Amino acid sequence: MKKIQALILSLIGFFAVSYAQPPFMSPEYAKEFCDLWNKTEDLTEGLADWAKNIKQGKEYRSIAFYRSDCGGPEKAVEVHIVNKDGKAICIYGGKAVDPNPDFLMYTTTEKWKELANGEFGFMGMGIMTKMTFKGSKMEAMRNMGPFKAFLLNLGKVPHTDQCP
Repeated sequence: MKKIQALILSLIGFFAVSYAQPPFMSPEYAKEFCDLWNKTEDLTEGLADWAKNIKQGKEYRSIAFYRSDCGGPEKAVEVHIVNKDGKAICIYGGKAVDPNPDFLMYTTTEKWKELANGEFGFMGMGIMTKMTFKGSKMEAMRNMGPFKAFLLNLGKVPHTDQCP
């Protein structure tokens, strides 16, 4: 009887931990990523000017991303960034809703994990070879420091590796 109780408690613990952590790049993960963005000075300070450059007809900058081995663009999540009080503040993290994001990035889970671990390649130039990147590469290169902080933050949000 004690073995059965221990097994049941073990299974409850396993499911509680799995449930508490969202799948990597799920809408719930993106919300937590947005919260982390606002606590990361390299992003809030480093992208303050970038956040001011909003396309006509929009109220925010958007970055969409997804894991290509878990589906296509329909599985993308995104963050919306505004300049508020001189800082780049994330106001939304969740399912991708912007049909024309400023940046769209996707690659496999394995490559995302490498980037989130800081495996950028020589002088960070390898970042673009590890993913498909749509948007202004010049703008991304001008903001390489904050872009690296963005990638490193991907690994800092607790998550499971299950597909969203």
